[in-house]
Amino acid sequence: MDEARFAALIRRHLPFYQALASGARPPATPAQRRFVAVARGEAQPETDHEEAFARWREGVAQADRALANETAHARFSPDKAGRSEARLRLKRR
Repeated sequence: MDEARFAALIRRHLPFYQALASGARPPATPAQRRFVAVARGEAQPETDHEEAFARWREGVAQADRALANETAHARFSPDKAGRSEARLRLKRR
């Protein structure tokens, strides 16, 4: 699936995908039941919809890991005036 197709599916269907995956919307068709199985990791993505949601989720997971990594490297130090308040400084790599 190319990037344009991926972006179009996510833009148009993400709320529906999330509702199915979270259980907020029960699956009504065999395709939706299969989508839920893929979202749970019980099956491999085969359709464009399943693949788009899996790729989107992986992107979110990567962003979460990157944020957690940056937070783990954060240091607290007093501000320039030496006050007891602390400011968050992210360590540059």
